[in-house]
Amino acid sequence: MRIHLIRHGDPDYANDTLTPLGHQQAKCLADALDQTSIDALFASPMGRAQATALYTSKGKGMPVETLEWLHELNGNYEGQLWSWNMHGTETLSRPTALSVDEWHLEIVYGPHMQRVVAPFYNSFDAFLAGYGYEREGFRYRIRRTAPETLTLFCHAGVVLTLLAHVLHIPLPVSYSQFGCDPSSVTTIDMEEAGGHGVFRLTGLNDMSHCATLRHAVQQEGAFPG
Repeated sequence: MRIHLIRHGDPDYANDTLTPLGHQQAKCLADALDQTSIDALFASPMGRAQATALYTSKGKGMPVETLEWLHELNGNYEGQLWSWNMHGTETLSRPTALSVDEWHLEIVYGPHMQRVVAPFYNSFDAFLAGYGYEREGFRYRIRRTAPETLTLFCHAGVVLTLLAHVLHIPLPVSYSQFGCDPSSVTTIDMEEAGGHGVFRLTGLNDMSHCATLRHAVQQEGAFPG
């Protein structure tokens, strides 16, 4: 199994849709994915993710199934502060490494995010179980091999939180040290052996589909970088 985790294009948060740049990014992404074998498309119910997915759906002539659990997570733990926006220099200003098991006790947003991620992880694992992969400790027991390539259009918080789950790393480390730019593609592959499988990260924050767009906009002096 291969899963592409795609963040929506450049967002207009106030209206939960895409900016003009976001629409351009989504179109470039769809053009790139047109050359990629994909078996199913899924999307968050939020407008900006739906708008991004629509370009690929039309390009491939495939329907998009909405999954409620792909909705952006509530990372707002104190006023306007969002967990995944805490700078890494603050997250990692500590004498010892963050713990995989006790990160929620070691970071200011820990108790809040522990409550948020638990049902999210359960939903993801239930989703995988539908394809024959049942969570068993740190691995997945294979009830049946699923060769499908799935594409999930979602959000930065969703992608980074999911990476912590499947790679078994402290959530604050994923938030601090992995990138997830608008319209980026992050890919995880299920590697199987002896009746079990584990995910391997094979692509992170891939923005190659926007190379031409970036060059064109930079020439006009309008791309923020």
